[in-house]
Amino acid sequence: MSVGKMTGPKKAAILLLALGEEGASEVLKNLEDREIQQVGYYMSRFTDVSPEELDNVLEEFYHKAAIQDQGVTINASGDFVKNALTKALGDDKAKVLVDNLHSSADEGSLDSLKWLEPKMVANVIMNEHPQTIALILAHLDDPDQTAQVLKELPENLQADVAYRMAILESIPPGVIKEIEEVLTKELRASGASTTSKVGGVESVAEMLNTMDKTTESRILATIEESNPDLAEQIRELMFTFEDLVLVDPSGMQTIIKEIPQSDLVLSLKTASDAVKEHLYSNMSERAADMIRDDLEALGPVRVADVDIAQQKIIKTARKLEEEGRIMITGRSGGDLI
Repeated sequence: MSVGKMTGPKKAAILLLALGEEGASEVLKNLEDREIQQVGYYMSRFTDVSPEELDNVLEEFYHKAAIQDQGVTINASGDFVKNALTKALGDDKAKVLVDNLHSSADEGSLDSLKWLEPKMVANVIMNEHPQTIALILAHLDDPDQTAQVLKELPENLQADVAYRMAILESIPPGVIKEIEEVLTKELRASGASTTSKVGGVESVAEMLNTMDKTTESRILATIEESNPDLAEQIRELMFTFEDLVLVDPSGMQTIIKEIPQSDLVLSLKTASDAVKEHLYSNMSERAADMIRDDLEALGPVRVADVDIAQQKIIKTARKLEEEGRIMITGRSGGDLI
């Protein structure tokens, strides 16, 4: 297989295997959990890597990193991933990640899609019926990955799929098996033994929270055309950048400590006066003046870059709330998220 046709995670997996357990563990220490799972998906499945594949990956790495290693051999033993992860992350965290990889070992199951790149997942499912796509995305159970896959689908499909996801409640086991059989050209069919709770308004709200404003607004507007009540339910469960005004002073100060100043400044480029003042009031006068000066000196920026900065702050706020470090209240008479 040409290296150009390999996915990034697959090439990374081959490279890590070539580095050996010690070298791989040093690299794995610097990856996010999801990146480890994507790379580990391939590492745990290799039984043999051809000399051509290895040479191609090492050559590409050499050209990009300007370093070369001779006489490399591949060790694709069953314990490689476990040993490398243990050295990198410790016994407890390694066990969780290895268990996750083993739970999706059947490449014919829908669970195996969770470890593939969003673009690859989209390519596999985009020609299926919108209801089938909605069932598959709901089964992924990861708002970030689901949002990324949805963005890779044609625009005319995105709102339809999101709508169908929002009105889902559960998938009978027989339907899961039917979906897997539809994907047999890409995935080996494998049945499910229990009814799965998937989809629903909450999962769609979480998914939209991770998307850029333009895509989010377009999808919600399309859903609203056919079902205004459903669109409002989704909005009520979403946490937006403007909802930062609902965070109490203590919580706002905690959020600010977690965000680089450059992201704070960029995020305020399109923020309302209410959000700006709420943020300024929860930092020292000197820090607030510095943010104001930087914002005033900030030249034209891309809307997409502002969206990214705002999404970082939203994700930080949601993460802190999940950890119990802040409380977000004030809408619908209770906690937002």
